[in-house]
Amino acid sequence: MMENLNQKIKALTDKIYDKLVVLRHTIHANPELSNQEYQTADLVEKILTAWKIHYTRLPASTAIIAEIKGNRPGGGSIGIRADMDALPIQEATGLDYASKNQGVMHACGHDMHTANLLGTGYVLSRLKDDFAGTVKLVFQPAEEIGGGAQEILDFGVLENPKVTAFLAAHVSEDVQTGQIQVKAEEVMLASSQFTIHLNGRGGHASAPHQTDDIILAAAKIIIELQTIPGRKLNHLEPAVITVGSIHGGSRCNIIPKELVLTGTIRTQNNHLHQEIHQHITSILNAHELITGVKGTASFRFGSGAVYNDPALTKEFVAAAASMIGPANVVTAKFPGNGSENFYRFSKEVPAVFFRIGVNPQPSENIEPAHSPKFTADDKALKTGVNVTAAAAIAYLQKAGAAV
Repeated sequence: MMENLNQKIKALTDKIYDKLVVLRHTIHANPELSNQEYQTADLVEKILTAWKIHYTRLPASTAIIAEIKGNRPGGGSIGIRADMDALPIQEATGLDYASKNQGVMHACGHDMHTANLLGTGYVLSRLKDDFAGTVKLVFQPAEEIGGGAQEILDFGVLENPKVTAFLAAHVSEDVQTGQIQVKAEEVMLASSQFTIHLNGRGGHASAPHQTDDIILAAAKIIIELQTIPGRKLNHLEPAVITVGSIHGGSRCNIIPKELVLTGTIRTQNNHLHQEIHQHITSILNAHELITGVKGTASFRFGSGAVYNDPALTKEFVAAAASMIGPANVVTAKFPGNGSENFYRFSKEVPAVFFRIGVNPQPSENIEPAHSPKFTADDKALKTGVNVTAAAAIAYLQKAGAAV
């Protein structure tokens, strides 16, 4: 039965593919920053209306929740999320559909994600006679700044009917077009950000002994931060601490009296962040005693680790393998180094976050996400729609059988 259904999914995906490419190029050429996805949301609404898919746009928001109900009795409910926002990056790809908006670019593949979810919605809406239950298509704004997800959850996306599983896809330049990549348990890292303010006696560069030499203190502090993962934490628990910006000073012959460092912390386990924050504060206190430079740190928790439910991941892998072949379902060895706002969904219900390969030539490196030259292979849309639709229906069929 599933084999016959997979053929239907493939046929519908092939039918809509050219339209999806046009949609993806349109979204890519008109990128919008977080919480400003007005044109993108309007386009999503237009397509959903044309395809007769019921949807709700959240009040005073660009977030959209669409619903597709199977015609068979019973069944459960599954959510599928795509993010819509772009990044403040000047595109340098030279594509004929490159960004028209100065300083804004879809450098993280959210244009692909949105087109993929629209294509999945089209396929599922044409297969309602083949499944029971409800699929909720979630178009999320502001993922790049950690927003969007909570407002969708607060709106009640998990209720009426009750959602018992969630899927989300993200493109990957490290995976070949035609393949997907997935793993159970932690799949994306938890993150937090820190800002360190340093203050001390400034003065003339020719007389550092009459100052607290805040520049030298900052250099020592940055080195000390790198000792936290290897010497203050269990080395079996991975952690990355990176200083991303340093702001201080105005001239080569002036030692400034203040300086600001900012950076990020990435870990596989959420609980490590508070411990790392405490170690950073201890380093600053120690340096004040040694150098006289006073340091204060503030912290902002960004994202929890995205967790793939092992049982649901196993079901997802089976559905994906039946659609694109076992050899094209790649198991990731480690979590991705980045963080993802999808963690807010994955901590509420069993979830699977998977990667869609967008590299047509795996032997050649393509620019990574968040690069001004990042590109993604359009053909990956077929893989994404086929796998996402098949996995959603497989889950609903099992949920219906269990009722």
